[in-house]
Amino acid sequence: MNKGVNEEKMAAQINISFADGGQMSAKRGTRLQQLLELVEQPPLTPIAAIVNGDMQELDYPLFADSTVEWIDYNSDVGWRIYRRSLLFVLLNACLELFPERRLWVSHSLGEGVFCMLEDDNASQPTAAEILALKEQMRRYVAEGRAIGRVDITRDDAIAFFRGEGKPDKAELLARRDDGYVSLYSFEGGCSEYFFGRMAGSARCLHDFDLIPFEQGMVLQLPAREYLGCVDNQHYRPQQLQTVLHETHEWSELLGVRTVADLNRLIQNGDFTELVLIAETLQERALHRIVDDIYANFPQVRLLLLAGPSSSGKTTTTQRLKIQFRTIGIRPLTISMDDYFLDRAATPLNERGKKDYETLRALDLPRFNSDLLRLLGGEEVRLPHYDFISGVRGGESEPVRLEDDQIIIVEGIHALNEELSQRIDKRRKRKMFVSALTQLNFDAYSPLSAADNRLIRRLVRDVRTRDLPAASTLEHWNEVRRGEHINIFPFQEQADYFFNSSLIYELPVLRPLFETQLQSIDAASPCYLEAKRLLRCIRYFEPAPADVVPRNSVLQEFLGNSIFSVG
Repeated sequence: MNKGVNEEKMAAQINISFADGGQMSAKRGTRLQQLLELVEQPPLTPIAAIVNGDMQELDYPLFADSTVEWIDYNSDVGWRIYRRSLLFVLLNACLELFPERRLWVSHSLGEGVFCMLEDDNASQPTAAEILALKEQMRRYVAEGRAIGRVDITRDDAIAFFRGEGKPDKAELLARRDDGYVSLYSFEGGCSEYFFGRMAGSARCLHDFDLIPFEQGMVLQLPAREYLGCVDNQHYRPQQLQTVLHETHEWSELLGVRTVADLNRLIQNGDFTELVLIAETLQERALHRIVDDIYANFPQVRLLLLAGPSSSGKTTTTQRLKIQFRTIGIRPLTISMDDYFLDRAATPLNERGKKDYETLRALDLPRFNSDLLRLLGGEEVRLPHYDFISGVRGGESEPVRLEDDQIIIVEGIHALNEELSQRIDKRRKRKMFVSALTQLNFDAYSPLSAADNRLIRRLVRDVRTRDLPAASTLEHWNEVRRGEHINIFPFQEQADYFFNSSLIYELPVLRPLFETQLQSIDAASPCYLEAKRLLRCIRYFEPAPADVVPRNSVLQEFLGNSIFSVG
């Protein structure tokens, strides 16, 4: 009798509601993958789903009425799953073909990830070896190799990775609050932990390429349309790679390659020294830029500076001014914001809203005219934009560029040649500023530079704008979309790249926003993102902020800067 009752319960129907408005019934216990086979296929293959507000993999069974939102790679969370899973496929190809080499996933590069195959001889992979890896990955995808998951206790996971000779990963797992860890196994391959969810099979990971690049290779991922990215299969940012390679060398110099390295340094009482070394390395980088401009002064009289949100542009500009003053050059700073068109004349975007991010929102003729006149030795009255009224009102006192002066212009479009097209290229230089993080959780999991900037912004928004963390998270993708349209496509036009990231900053920032993220409840649309960031930041040992110099880029977000940075 009990058997019959159980069978009747298992056969009972549950109601499924989909994010697109569709509805259906299914047997209790139906897995998401089975459900997917019963519905009209979405345009892109789902790799996971949000079920009743929580992220689930496709082997998840439904036992109650549920709302389901399919997740593909053209979303923030889906793209991370896709990248993570594809890196797992690459790892297994490396282990099968080149077991004596070590895969190191270094950093994002365009819409790809730069990877290295390390060995004791420091040799780089050949084009033939990279082709062999790609073909092996293609075979795994064609075969639909399964990616399985097993949940084991945290203590067992720690013991497993120590036994595998991976003490850094074991140390990070020891910092987790939850008692279980999800290990992923590749069919016919290795078991690993990848700091996040995975696809259930390699079959859905068909959109990729593996391309030789400098000392390693780029794993090219699909373009993220939700961020306004274009298909840049042949885009290889050379200058960005150069500065990232320099940052990698800084990490080696400091002896901090992973989060576990950083945590040990903090625990051993060496944090203050790390801060001072990191700040000195940044100061030297600024010094080299200023020296190069000085070598071409007075022909070069204009420096155009741009960077994405929370990259520390304002502090970087102030530090540049100090550097210039030490060699006898007095900077004249101009805000691009003062060249906004009146609000009534601002063009509309595709959604019918005023688009303040577009180049067309600026008075380009006036901007070029003012710069040309200044560079020609004329007096100019600079405009002032009133953000309250939305109109330009009043002008500055007459300004003339003196013989010992250089103009510094900071703004979102500074790298776009169309902005200053009337200015002779020989008279100007362009500078790209961004927080290009070079720190890994482990060999396969680099810390995201975008996450680094987001954490900076969370701290600053709470402090200066009294904005809750949820508000910042909800608008972040829109901010990033503007960057991918207006900044990143032009970064290779920069003459100088300045990395404003500081290897020590996340331990300092952690205590300042952790509570804010904890306050976001499950009903919030950014709940999953808050959970992800909390998991990320809790791997870091907290560190004191009182040792951070007052002229540091980080103080722009901490709020104790010696400069006026808003």
